[in-house]
Amino acid sequence: MDVTIKTHSLTQSFGNLKVIEDLTIAIKKSERVAFLGPSGCGKTTLLRCLSGLIKDYSGEIEAHYSNAGFVFQEPRLIPWSTLWNNLLFVTRDEDRIRRSLELVELEEFAHHHPAKLSGGMQQRANLARALIVEPDVIFFDEPFQNLDLKSNIKLMEAVKRIQKQQKWTSVLVTHGIREAIVFAQRIFILSKGPARVVKEIDMTQEEETEFFSPRTAEFERMILEYYE
Repeated sequence: MDVTIKTHSLTQSFGNLKVIEDLTIAIKKSERVAFLGPSGCGKTTLLRCLSGLIKDYSGEIEAHYSNAGFVFQEPRLIPWSTLWNNLLFVTRDEDRIRRSLELVELEEFAHHHPAKLSGGMQQRANLARALIVEPDVIFFDEPFQNLDLKSNIKLMEAVKRIQKQQKWTSVLVTHGIREAIVFAQRIFILSKGPARVVKEIDMTQEEETEFFSPRTAEFERMILEYYE
């Protein structure tokens, strides 16, 4: 099994506050996984550990990737710069910028300022910025949270479409149950803090699960039995 990220007994504390406890998981190459848990359970801290932004943990993390992209909760675009100029902060390679904008279907808006873009378009720009680095893995920190439902679904479809083409590994943290079901090939349900895995769900046979399908509702009811 080709693994992108593997942890063994990962534990993270801030002072006396334990945030992650004894977490052992493996994320396969080109896999889409979701860590699902309630607000404040340690999801973002976990993402920061897995991505190398936090290093003072105990236990082990094996990271088998070279380039990582990040898609944040907020677009974090510089308001006085056009979308094109925002992406120039990441790379001076104009071909990469052009390809990334085409992938997220924003090439016609390259010279617009962020204020002229809808919330969904700004989040697609957020995704374009991650794609520019030609990532082996992209870390998603609740990127669908602040979007209306239509924009949420459109962004999720874009992520899945591009991921299937480019085969990078996707790691999502979210408290949205349906988001996790539709997005992921594997779901790790986390406990309330300190975060530990209470259930792992294989979704590989549910690749085309849709947001409002009866099958999604079935999984939602099952997950709620484990969701604290």
